[in-house]
Amino acid sequence: MNRHFLEFWGKALLQAAKSQKQLEDLAKWMPRGFLSFQDYTQLFKTSYGLNEVEEDNPDYLALWKKAETDFRESFKDYLNLLGGVPREEYAALARENEELQAQVAEQAEIIKHLRMLADEKGLGLEATTMEFQRLIKKQAEQFQQLLKGMGESANPDGNPA
Repeated sequence: MNRHFLEFWGKALLQAAKSQKQLEDLAKWMPRGFLSFQDYTQLFKTSYGLNEVEEDNPDYLALWKKAETDFRESFKDYLNLLGGVPREEYAALARENEELQAQVAEQAEIIKHLRMLADEKGLGLEATTMEFQRLIKKQAEQFQQLLKGMGESANPDGNPA
């Protein structure tokens, strides 16, 4: 954070401490633009040395934009230091979150649909397990028939040995 930012906020908060209305005005000042409230605009000019340059000077606009950019960057650093997030960043993250939630819901619906298709075609886990059990039972029956057939062929008269 630069010293101009700290000087501005020090004076602005001292002014705001004088009345609640000034604090509300300060809260409205940044989103509306730096020219919307004359008291804070003058304070901004003084803190960033813009009051020393004539407004009709060709460099004035460039100096103003640089001061505004520096102020906004320092304000982001200040919020970060306090654990705050600028409203624009919060809104962007909220939109991204909504988009991701919609994507997750869509993918969950696709997975549900694919599982239903797999179950219908007999490719689901339950269907596969049941088919495997049926196959084992069939093999066991065939093995029993094989043993029975081998026993009969070893003793053709049908009498046990």
